[in-house]
Amino acid sequence: MDINKVPSMWTLIVQQFKKDPFAILCLIVFITVLFASFVVGNMVDEDYITRMVFARRNLPPGGGNGLLGTDEGGRDMLRMLLLSARNSLALAMIVTIATFTIGFTVGLIAGFYGEYVDMFILRIIDFFVMVPNLMVIIAMNAILPRWDTPTFAMVMIALGWFTGARLLRARVLQESAKDYILASKTLGTPNYKIIFKKVLPNVMSIMMVQFILGMAGNIGFETGLTVIGYGLPFGTPSLGRLISLARDPIVMLHRQWQWLPAAILIVVVTICIYGIGNAVRRAVNPRQRRH
Repeated sequence: MDINKVPSMWTLIVQQFKKDPFAILCLIVFITVLFASFVVGNMVDEDYITRMVFARRNLPPGGGNGLLGTDEGGRDMLRMLLLSARNSLALAMIVTIATFTIGFTVGLIAGFYGEYVDMFILRIIDFFVMVPNLMVIIAMNAILPRWDTPTFAMVMIALGWFTGARLLRARVLQESAKDYILASKTLGTPNYKIIFKKVLPNVMSIMMVQFILGMAGNIGFETGLTVIGYGLPFGTPSLGRLISLARDPIVMLHRQWQWLPAAILIVVVTICIYGIGNAVRRAVNPRQRRH
């Protein structure tokens, strides 16, 4: 083995996972949840949520009532949990990818070109930062004639891209001021080559961490908004919708199987994402890396 060879980013990430059993456990659990949600959850008929079996309403788990019992409409709670998890995770992934792409592009342009371009973009970002997201969503919910899942996703994207943009902008500004970037500009190297061959490889690591942790944030954001009635529209299965059932004191105290599994699943998924993110963060930060 060549001791002078610099290990790739993926090699460092794998090394950090091998040295962190908790991160490996988090990765396994997260992949299992994704598999159950998207593979098994897709086997659940979309029309299942509209079916009513009054003879099986509010039955507790066990005794032929299913692993997690039934809900107010007599539907199997395990099926509803998988369908809800699929919708919540899919929405969080779509929003995270979209906000990451927009924030990555805007931050890269602002940080690399600087001056008036940076000033203009930064003023736009400052405006979004000052506006309370919750107030905007409440206002949009009241103003828009139709509040459906695509609309909610677009609102989340519009309000979520600037955090990554600010982070990347600051990192690119630091990178652009280094001698090797200034030398490339002096030699007349095209900007697109400098960006893709020199700047991007050195800032991609921080965006990887931002992407992973942003996933957890979007799951929590959607859940919280749905619980208070401003998230996904009524009738759309989601983890937040299941947890919102606990607003009924009877359900909260006497039918815990209808909302508690969704709450536990969100906690587990969030912990898993942060466990994975911490391992990636150590891989990209030499000061935190485990040797």
